[in-house]
Amino acid sequence: MTGALGARALGLSHNDPLRGPVALQTLSRLFCVPADADGAGVASVVDGAALLSHQRLGPGSVSLGGVVGAPRGRTAVAQFSTTRELRPGGPFEATSRGPFRARAFAAAVLGGPRDADEAASARERLVAGLPDPLRRCVVGRSEGEAWFLAILAELHRRGVLDRAHDNGPQLLEAVLAVDDGRHPRQLTLTNGIDVLHFARGLPSAVVVVQGLDDAIAADVSPLLADSSTARERNRRYVGAFCVGALDAPLRVDVAMPAGCTVTRLADGGACLVGRDLVPRLL
Repeated sequence: MTGALGARALGLSHNDPLRGPVALQTLSRLFCVPADADGAGVASVVDGAALLSHQRLGPGSVSLGGVVGAPRGRTAVAQFSTTRELRPGGPFEATSRGPFRARAFAAAVLGGPRDADEAASARERLVAGLPDPLRRCVVGRSEGEAWFLAILAELHRRGVLDRAHDNGPQLLEAVLAVDDGRHPRQLTLTNGIDVLHFARGLPSAVVVVQGLDDAIAADVSPLLADSSTARERNRRYVGAFCVGALDAPLRVDVAMPAGCTVTRLADGGACLVGRDLVPRLL
């Protein structure tokens, strides 16, 4: 993975979750888990419930596919963090690591106030403004979690919290209503159907994968390419990957793996991926 950019957040939407690790292996020479990451979380939304798992990461390079695996559901978000980023840490470390979940939503959140006192003050203000049903979803002491829940509170005020998947652009409207524009921010949010990726001050890109190489699939697992049916599923695979908080902007002239196209997200821009797996810049 020499030359691969570290990515601290990932959102994926695809038509064959079992082959997600193959797609991530395909992208492994472009993106990797940051070398300093010591924790990872993966969240997916299945049947209206957000499922979340966290794991510790040891030293050394770890592939995205090796960490993310094959999460359940058509959409998922992942976040890679370091202990020094946590505000606060200490006894709240486990619940302060993203991604975060509430109701039928999960989100990777990066950025925000860097000063610990400012972050704590912002969190208190955001939590105080939450309606009771969402205040009960608070599990940690992270400003990022409170910011995510404030977005859901905005959807609640608009009366679309329980049907936001039919109002994809309103997801971004809710983000912009909550975000004050003072700090770099990156959000990768899913409701199990849509994936919204928003970034300001943190480089991001969107990669579409159409079709998988049988040799790469067999390297991940022989069962993924050992029959005509398995190989046909490889050919029919489509996935959209929103990759955020990159170590540096991805060059648009970089050599892409076969079947992949890349769009570098403009600073302050957003991308919405819906049921059709077509990224739409907002």
